[in-house]
Amino acid sequence: MKEIYRKIVHLGLSSLLICPFILHLPEPLDIRVYYSLGLLAAALINSAVVRRSKLRVELENFSSELHKFVDSFGEKTRMPLAVIEEAIDEFHGFIERQLSLLERDYEKREGYVGLLYGMIGAVISLLVDPCHTFYGITALAVVDTVASISSMAIWHRGKSLGGEAVAFLVYASLLVVSGSSALQAIVVSLLAVVSEYFSPEDNLTVPVVATTTAMLLGAPPHCPL
Repeated sequence: MKEIYRKIVHLGLSSLLICPFILHLPEPLDIRVYYSLGLLAAALINSAVVRRSKLRVELENFSSELHKFVDSFGEKTRMPLAVIEEAIDEFHGFIERQLSLLERDYEKREGYVGLLYGMIGAVISLLVDPCHTFYGITALAVVDTVASISSMAIWHRGKSLGGEAVAFLVYASLLVVSGSSALQAIVVSLLAVVSEYFSPEDNLTVPVVATTTAMLLGAPPHCPL
């Protein structure tokens, strides 16, 4: 269940990266600013996760001081302040639960690198070729999500060749529908799936591999709006 939740969030965040290709961004945003802000946000989140132990201590100290402050007032004044204190505690608990669901075991030690590497991969893809970045972002959204969920649903494993085969078929079909030739779709999908299966950090490599391959094969461009 935890892995499915992670993949749903992964798909949602990847969909945000596809937005510039299907929607006009409001001024003064363009795709470079949009992706740069996403990279900044990912870096800040990763930094917060890395420092989570220190932040937890700071928050506990703040909560303790707030509790003493609340107790120093009379009953009538204490009530609204107690509500604020409870809200802070609930918010902290909510953030902890979401991070626990999202992060993998090594990310508990090293930070939420999946999000950060995904944004780095997206930015590199944009630098490679903005009009073929669409291929990399759709690969980021589809390949890992489909491979993981199908592996768990059918083969009851976290990663399997069967799941990769399903991801290959789904992504290749999506590329054909979006205008690629059968050969282009097969080659881009195959390399994206191989990258996803063997890479130590697929969020970083999959979008770059798919974007670069699509560009080299002369796949139909899908430029940002």
